[in-house]
Amino acid sequence: MRTLLVALCLLTLLLGACGRSGPPYSPEQALKTFQIESGFRMEIFATEPQITSPVAMEFDENGRIYVVENPGYPLDTEHKLGRVKLLEDTDGDGRPNRVTVFADQLVLPTGVMRWKKGILVTDAPDVWYFEDTNGDGKADIRRVVLTGFAFTNPQHTVNNPMYGLDNWIYLAHEGPATAIVFTEKFGDRGSPIRFPDRSDLPGLNVGRHNVRFRPDTYELEALSGSSQFGQAFDQWGHHFTLDNSNHVRHEVIPARYLQRNPDLLISSAMQDISDHGAAAVVFPITVRPEFQMLTDVGQFTSACGLTLYLGGAFPSGFDHSSFVAEPAHNLVHRDDWSQAGPSFLVRRAQERVEFLASTDSWFRPVNFYVGPDGALYLLDYYRRIIEHPEWMATHTHHSKDLYAGQDRGRIYRIVPDKNPPPRPAKIRLGDASEEELAHHLENPNIWWRRTAQRLLVDRRSEQAVELLNRLFASSRSPVGRLHALWTLEGLGKLDTALIERALSD
Repeated sequence: MRTLLVALCLLTLLLGACGRSGPPYSPEQALKTFQIESGFRMEIFATEPQITSPVAMEFDENGRIYVVENPGYPLDTEHKLGRVKLLEDTDGDGRPNRVTVFADQLVLPTGVMRWKKGILVTDAPDVWYFEDTNGDGKADIRRVVLTGFAFTNPQHTVNNPMYGLDNWIYLAHEGPATAIVFTEKFGDRGSPIRFPDRSDLPGLNVGRHNVRFRPDTYELEALSGSSQFGQAFDQWGHHFTLDNSNHVRHEVIPARYLQRNPDLLISSAMQDISDHGAAAVVFPITVRPEFQMLTDVGQFTSACGLTLYLGGAFPSGFDHSSFVAEPAHNLVHRDDWSQAGPSFLVRRAQERVEFLASTDSWFRPVNFYVGPDGALYLLDYYRRIIEHPEWMATHTHHSKDLYAGQDRGRIYRIVPDKNPPPRPAKIRLGDASEEELAHHLENPNIWWRRTAQRLLVDRRSEQAVELLNRLFASSRSPVGRLHALWTLEGLGKLDTALIERALSD
């Protein structure tokens, strides 16, 4: 009996020690839990208390970083805890050292995009515009530019606005989920999408489709497919989407072309392009995983944040790579892409191993961002529970563990071991001349091309027209010439002769 008691005491002490050694981990401790593909490394870029519960980020033209925080997930719709933090590097070392709450009183915000002199933020049912006019780092202009999206389960709300090559703003949108348990909170089915300052314009029923719009001209369109959380474009403007189980799809035929012939019968304009299928097998390394639902273990069940790497700083073999977060399994999946007729084929980059995985069950990657330095930024929501209680056992609905980690969050910077790009410091693209901006349309990094194009379109400079025509005629960069054409289109200066010339060369 005495031997048994001693053994039980030792077991109790051992279990206690194991519990103390598990998550949550500090950012520095968490770094030691990662296994990343050979040739790459991770660095801490920002972490608590600077940021908490991050879900999206954006670098503006002067290197300032907007981070969307969503601490209210999964159920807190009353306290309006959502906010956008403005991170700035004031000492030039490439790391943010000043933090300001740029905008707050949001409910469950899901995305951010630089626009004009401010930002667009998705927070169903609205798309907000926030601007700081007095330079104090806090938005004093707050207005809704688009509304009507369903305030549904937060895994299914409008999210991740992106500036498209064609100068439209694209919104990922899957449409409402049917609420069975939380009908009072998330039973809203939405309404026709509309511009609130133009009551004379009819709303648009978008159903379960992505949306694109132009705030300046009040144009609004539904797209061919839907996307749950995240969307991506390649350098030529092809559009890609995903849902929690299917980690990559291609919008083969945009809706604007289908609408030219309403009599054409077509079952779907979307194509599944992964050779490892929907709900593909994944390879986690988590120690004591925190699964609250026992379905779909070992396969994609929370795919989000689809990102094509177009940063120009990774080894050449990564020019056709995509990254997808899988927070339920604490990993990041990488695929290699190739052209397949009018669409694409996506293959696993490595067999039976992921690009990045952690033994830490609280590691919750949810989104990515290709920065001006060419690094891949990874947003870690860092929570004990990532699933939504709509699909969990009833006894969990009031558990405080639903918010465990609410005060934590990390942004990691992923770079190659060899020739890593320097940290983003002293970026002042907003002060660049039209000639300098036109030059950046040839940059190998999509951030510089996209930002330069947006700024040129915003400035409406006549000088830019001549520069863009000259760039198209003389550039040896195919994507640079493409951006020149679309920038001219955004300025209303793209003529038929130039299009015909582009098609024939």
